[in-house]
Amino acid sequence: MAKERLSFKNGSRICYSVKENNLTDFYNKAIEFATMSEDDYLIELRLDYLINKKIDIKDIVKCISNIKKYINNECEIDRQFIATIRNFSNGGNCLIDNKNYYDIVEVLYEKSIVDAIDIDYDFYENKSNSIKKLFSGKKTLIITYSCRDRVLTKDEYDEVLKTLIKTPAYILKIVTKAFSTDDTERLMVVAKYFDNILKKQNKCLVAISTGKIGILSRVWYEYSNTMIIYLDAYELDMVPEGMINKKVYDKCRNLITKLDEFKNLSIIKDSL
Repeated sequence: MAKERLSFKNGSRICYSVKENNLTDFYNKAIEFATMSEDDYLIELRLDYLINKKIDIKDIVKCISNIKKYINNECEIDRQFIATIRNFSNGGNCLIDNKNYYDIVEVLYEKSIVDAIDIDYDFYENKSNSIKKLFSGKKTLIITYSCRDRVLTKDEYDEVLKTLIKTPAYILKIVTKAFSTDDTERLMVVAKYFDNILKKQNKCLVAISTGKIGILSRVWYEYSNTMIIYLDAYELDMVPEGMINKKVYDKCRNLITKLDEFKNLSIIKDSL
């Protein structure tokens, strides 16, 4: 079954994102991330950065295959990969029409050895029948809903997640912009509420707030039980050993003026 492609036996998993825009740097960064330690974490391959440079999908697939071959020989752990395609309109780095988008997803599904494919929700809306036929369990499907230009209310979050639950995706991902600590708190409270509902349906949730204030959603991922914690090494200042610099985390925490209130669920609910 698709839900078995990405395993969460030990709870949430860290995911490091590769965003280089040429094949050589892309390959090298993926190898660097994948071999930095033997901990069980994921690697996200942001293919939109390569697609934006008009790199052919066949060359991208070949690059991914070479990455996996190297890792299979060098790593004691079976490293798992997520291939992500994100349009500009959803905070990504490419502009691609639905036909070409689907063609790339189809090639990734059939030819590539990634474990999961992350697609935009609006693309899924337009190609839902084709996507349902394509994803038959061979790979994990991740569907991402993005809203980066305004604040969502609790009711709007509820409606978005109710809609995502109806899709065939094993992992539901929601990404929103945080303009205040209240925005991130609201997202995380909703994520925590839906966690039990999703578990009953054998689905997982990833909830992310972007921006400086949004870092709270990553620092406090334990609260929302989100299953994948995306860490961007370019923003979070990784140390050479591959661990996230504690000073960076502490600095992020200090930016959150309502941190004490956040620890108290009853207070958070009152602020919704």
